[in-house]
Amino acid sequence: MGAFPSPPSEINDLPPQVQAYAQAAALADNTRAAYLGDLQRFIDWGGAVPASSKTVASYLVSHANSHKYATLARWKVSIGKSHTSQGFPDPTKTELVHAVLKGIKQKHGQDQRQVAPLTKEKIIAMVSNMGDRLKDKRDKALILIGFAGGLRRSDLISLEREDLLEKETGWEVMLSKSQVAIPTASGPVCAAKALKEWLEISEITEGAVFQGINRHGKRSGKPLTGHGVALIVKERVQSIGLDPAHYSGFSLRAGLISSAADQGISLGHATSLNGHGVL
Repeated sequence: MGAFPSPPSEINDLPPQVQAYAQAAALADNTRAAYLGDLQRFIDWGGAVPASSKTVASYLVSHANSHKYATLARWKVSIGKSHTSQGFPDPTKTELVHAVLKGIKQKHGQDQRQVAPLTKEKIIAMVSNMGDRLKDKRDKALILIGFAGGLRRSDLISLEREDLLEKETGWEVMLSKSQVAIPTASGPVCAAKALKEWLEISEITEGAVFQGINRHGKRSGKPLTGHGVALIVKERVQSIGLDPAHYSGFSLRAGLISSAADQGISLGHATSLNGHGVL
């Protein structure tokens, strides 16, 4: 099953315990599709909804050697949401499942910095491949700002309109412990211009800068989650033929660090790379 499976064309073909979850409108399309794929995998394995915490723990353990900890953690979330969205108790919120996942992380977990970096060439290919939907404008701004500013997922999801100051030379981004300059670039790919375009088309004047987009193509008014940022990155790298399993939200910051090293620029000055021709 692919990283971003599409829901079956006929909802009625799904097992009964999956149908209600597939029709839930609370999640953005790509997030819902990814969660649905995770749930279908659980059902195919022999699971069911509702499930016991023992079944969920056994499922995670059975895949501990074949899948990354981050993947198993996402499966846990998907299974949990499939229960809460239908009014069932969440079997993943138990000490047993928590202990099992913690043990898997200690034995098999990998540091997020082992993900592949998104370099300049990959970033340009990703954003050049986007359309004109509201979601495309958001994803383009998020990816370019994340790369040009070397922002972490936590920075991106906590960024608010009040943290952005537009200047003649671009934008100043105020973070919790620092600030980052995003200067306007002269080339066709520009993080500062992408951010301005997203803010204008989304009409965001306050609150979270990067918000969810619902199935009707409207912004939700709620900030993206860290998992949502990871899904966006994975979707966009897959669109240019890369394996999404090797990339995550951290790939944006890792790409800036890698690009800075290639140009002999210290990490402390890496966030000014826009002025050095990175974008």
